[in-house]
Amino acid sequence: MIAMVSEVAVRSGYVAFLDALRACGFEGEIAPDDANRTVLATDNSIYQRLPQAAVFPKHAEDLERLAKLASELPHRDIVLTPRGGGTGTNGQSLTDGIVVDVSRHMNQIIEIDVEARRVRVQAGVVKDQLNAALKPHGLFFAPELSTSNRATIGGMISTDASGQGSCQYGKTRHHVLELDTILLGGQHLHSRPLSAEEEQALAQAGVLGKVHQTAAAIIDQQRELIEATFPPLNRCLTGYDLAHLRDEGQLNLNSLLCGSEGSLGFLSEAVLNVLPIPKHSTLVNVRYPSFMDALRDAKALMTASASPTSIETIDDTVLQLAMEDFVWDSVAEFFPAGSTPIQGINLIEFNDDDPEQLAGRVKAFTQHLSQDATVERLGYTLAEGRPQIQKVYAMRKRSVGLLGNVQGEKRPLPFVEDTAVPPEHLADFITEFRAALDARKLSYGMFGHVDAGVLHVRPALDMKDPAQEALIREISDEVAALTQKYGGLLWGEHGKGVRSEYGPKFFGELYPCLQQVKAAFDPHNQLNPGKIASPSESTTLIAKESDPELLTVDGVPMRGQLDRTIDERAWQAYDAAVYCNGNGACYNYDVDDPMCPSWKATRDRRHSLKAAPA
Repeated sequence: MIAMVSEVAVRSGYVAFLDALRACGFEGEIAPDDANRTVLATDNSIYQRLPQAAVFPKHAEDLERLAKLASELPHRDIVLTPRGGGTGTNGQSLTDGIVVDVSRHMNQIIEIDVEARRVRVQAGVVKDQLNAALKPHGLFFAPELSTSNRATIGGMISTDASGQGSCQYGKTRHHVLELDTILLGGQHLHSRPLSAEEEQALAQAGVLGKVHQTAAAIIDQQRELIEATFPPLNRCLTGYDLAHLRDEGQLNLNSLLCGSEGSLGFLSEAVLNVLPIPKHSTLVNVRYPSFMDALRDAKALMTASASPTSIETIDDTVLQLAMEDFVWDSVAEFFPAGSTPIQGINLIEFNDDDPEQLAGRVKAFTQHLSQDATVERLGYTLAEGRPQIQKVYAMRKRSVGLLGNVQGEKRPLPFVEDTAVPPEHLADFITEFRAALDARKLSYGMFGHVDAGVLHVRPALDMKDPAQEALIREISDEVAALTQKYGGLLWGEHGKGVRSEYGPKFFGELYPCLQQVKAAFDPHNQLNPGKIASPSESTTLIAKESDPELLTVDGVPMRGQLDRTIDERAWQAYDAAVYCNGNGACYNYDVDDPMCPSWKATRDRRHSLKAAPA
């Protein structure tokens, strides 16, 4: 259920813009109605912003019309925000302007080149949709997400998404070869690594020249400062990644566009590299008497010469939810009960094309564990083969979902849940993180990627209570400072969005470089404003603590504020709908999943479970 201020009129400037858009030949749908506006007012975050309208482009030509019209003088106060699957946890695609939703029509897999292991796709293609098409060829698109059945490729690129296995497979940007982005004004930017001759040719005039000149000047003049500022993490910084602007000397603007959250242009198509599906897999399931033992084991697990693909962790809270659910019956054999209760687990995956080599690596790894006594372990089991492994991962995925369905009004919320620190500091970092939550008497669940130093921590709050809502600011500030203390990032996996306000403090005197990038692409601050950086052409590098044009974590309307306005009788009558967390599971691509058939038939979000009974 989405609470909405009834019949908020579309502002006159937007009415004029939408009329002009129709007149210039826009072929997709234009939707200023209350139903479309309401269902696109939320995502998987705590925020709610009512857009003026939604538009659903049919093709690149529609994006060109949109970008050209918005750049014209009468419409430079129009705000446009691209949206894919709407699974962001930080309000990245929420706006009080116009939502540009490419998922309805621009969702075609254009080309699969099996020999070159390359694909060309439109921005609205869903990750699982792509992998289903690749599977008959023995290939897959690597970055693994828990939302893979509804996350779009465009959204993954826009947040530089990553997840399980990132230490081996990297982030989305590591698999992006070329991007076709439509800039304000309607020009196409075809980004890829450029030779010196190509770079010189593109740096001549116009907006294409300006964006290339700006990027080249930043990396060539500020390289030392960039290297000193960007932490050497597996989950390196998302959002205008200055550190990788030159790839072996070649200028590559994909470094800026991957993670830009729609603030630089409209992604139309992407060329991606894909990988062979590993033929054989084994999952080592290690049990611990405490969750902190599981975290402290990161060093021993990662120093093993066997080189695991991924190391996933689950805390006692999430584990208990799984044990109380029917899903536990399918995995209980892998987590045998003993005299000491299981309070944490690590799941260590190995993959290999050679079954004998795989067996040897797993044996070496388990021998390594038996010889290491740095933490207490309760034992381990092996899940061998993809069917068994998928059972364990299904348990993990379902238990994380159950975390959002706990009883009572306090719900675990994702607002400080993708911190990244060096893995060797993870246990100490989490000790202080937990102390901050315990001091406020908050419950929470934890799960994540030990090998990448990323842990998803979701404190439980009742956002209808103003006193608990105020904790968003308190906890966010404290955790942001804590990540800096341990040489990490507040935003290690799920992008910046509303949390962009912490960017100036982190970047310091490098922040004006981000503003120069924004100004080159979007001089009038029309594309998803308030996220990542505001535009400024100043070349003076002065340390900044804040940017008044960025959104703030407590300055954007929150769902809880509007939930308070729902009549208690309606609340009780629709309690199942009220607890929708907005993660978009009802928008999933999976044809075998019964949820949600009306969405699958129409691709109209108004026909989804999330929209009812809005």
